[in-house]
Amino acid sequence: MTRVMLVDDHPIVLSGLSALVDSEDGLELVAVARTAAEAREVTAQPDVAVIDLGLPDGDGIELGATLKRAWPGLRVLVLTMHADDRAVIRSLGAGLDGYLLKDCDPEDVLAAIHTAARGSLVLGRGAADAVVAAAASAPRTDALGVLDTRDLEILELLVRGMPTSQVAARLFLAPKTVRNRVSEMLTKLRVSSREEAIALGRAGGLGRP
Repeated sequence: MTRVMLVDDHPIVLSGLSALVDSEDGLELVAVARTAAEAREVTAQPDVAVIDLGLPDGDGIELGATLKRAWPGLRVLVLTMHADDRAVIRSLGAGLDGYLLKDCDPEDVLAAIHTAARGSLVLGRGAADAVVAAAASAPRTDALGVLDTRDLEILELLVRGMPTSQVAARLFLAPKTVRNRVSEMLTKLRVSSREEAIALGRAGGLGRP
């Protein structure tokens, strides 16, 4: 059973999210809060927290990072109306686990909670585009800090659009070795696809001339 906390200052949104979580098998709603202060007072540790980006007394990303430090193992999803490039990058750099837009389908929210609970990064519709759009101006994010030198070399070439065979030839590796390294890289970055890894690489400054 995945324990969920919801943080949003809009009563209608909070009520709708609460009903959605309550209706889903495998999820248990353990806490709701309308402010950052209320969220910090919660004692029932959740597995996943879904937090609005803009709270009346604080920033959702900062709150998420604070809660993750207090509760090891907590996964945090940002849920917001705004596909803000800098906010997406900042949330990834802060170590949060996903970014969703409020215009997504209810099923997408539930899927994101389940995915985050399994330890994978979630970039909802629009958020992945924001990551790519931010690549030109975003600084290197902490998300790439988990990769070693060889991982970064491979990801650099993938970001440049090279297929596996060309990456292997450029780095004097067997294609199978490259595929295995990419698979391991997805686990390190906590993403589920090569496309998401490439988006993070672009956002981190890879592939620039």
